[in-house]
Amino acid sequence: MPTENRNHPADHAAIERLHQQYVGKIERFSDELMVFQDAAYAMGLDRGAELAKPPGVTLAADRAKRVYLAGPMTGIEDFNYPAFNSMADQLRGAGYEVENPADHGIVEGAQWADYMAYDLTRLGLCGVIALLPGWERSEGAKLEVQIAHRLGMTVVNAHDLVSMEIA
Repeated sequence: MPTENRNHPADHAAIERLHQQYVGKIERFSDELMVFQDAAYAMGLDRGAELAKPPGVTLAADRAKRVYLAGPMTGIEDFNYPAFNSMADQLRGAGYEVENPADHGIVEGAQWADYMAYDLTRLGLCGVIALLPGWERSEGAKLEVQIAHRLGMTVVNAHDLVSMEIA
């Protein structure tokens, strides 16, 4: 599946020369490999552009299609990551940008407060908080919902949000 070539036009010749250097050296030099390399490079460009943005306030219009997932993790097998990841995939498929607390995984030495401090910064970048089943039994999710209400965010059941997009 070809992807949009996001390499800078001035780099095309240099990239082609680089590819040509390896054609005879790699036994299986394929179009798929080139597509993969181009996609990886484009991801790097996107990430660089994101990092290069000046710090500042994120306006409500920029937060509108960004969704923060909240739900129980502590005391649940695999920290409930499968449910978080499944819902994040569904929401992304519906066109949302998703802040998924499961994305950071397990961080060596991190405590509950460390995770919450980071996750709350991500919550503030969103306009919607989508709740997974059991959120009301999670101290972290309850805190996130309280903050979301105070920030004027839309608070919805995650499954309802996916259903609304499908309908």
